[in-house]
Amino acid sequence: MTNLSDFSDDELGQILDAPGAVLKGATLADGRPGAIRFIRETATGAKVFREAQQHENDFIQSVALALRDRIKDEEEAAEQSPAAKVGTPEGVAVPEDPRPDPERDTAKAVELTAASIAVLRERADREDLVAYGDWLLRIATEVVKATKSKEGGFFSKRLAVSEGEQDYLDRLTAAIGR
Repeated sequence: MTNLSDFSDDELGQILDAPGAVLKGATLADGRPGAIRFIRETATGAKVFREAQQHENDFIQSVALALRDRIKDEEEAAEQSPAAKVGTPEGVAVPEDPRPDPERDTAKAVELTAASIAVLRERADREDLVAYGDWLLRIATEVVKATKSKEGGFFSKRLAVSEGEQDYLDRLTAAIGR
């Protein structure tokens, strides 16, 4: 089994950041993030993350648990920070444009996925590499299928996966090497 301690801090950061980036990319892949749609897709992504904490693959389970612990640590740090009480946590750089950008965010997810897969190819067991890639694809697939999309306007039929979402899934699949 591959251990998280086998990786440098930067490499581990990529491995832990990729699932969240994949989730964000999936919510924005069709370019029309709406409030209800966002809630459904995020809830579906959270379900996939929770399931991963009980995953049959120990590496996936350790990544999911590390993500859970990271989030708890960030929440605790934010609660204790005096700067957080006025809106900006200490030491956190405010991005230039915090608004979601579907093109930028899906490209970032694909890039981060490719980088994390490259790291795993070098050091991870083959079984763990495959399981990690499958997990990232499952996150994206479940999120894009959480709501139906309309292509072509108000009177068009609803699709399980929009053209933009399918393009995102295809790019993600290619980044994983399948």
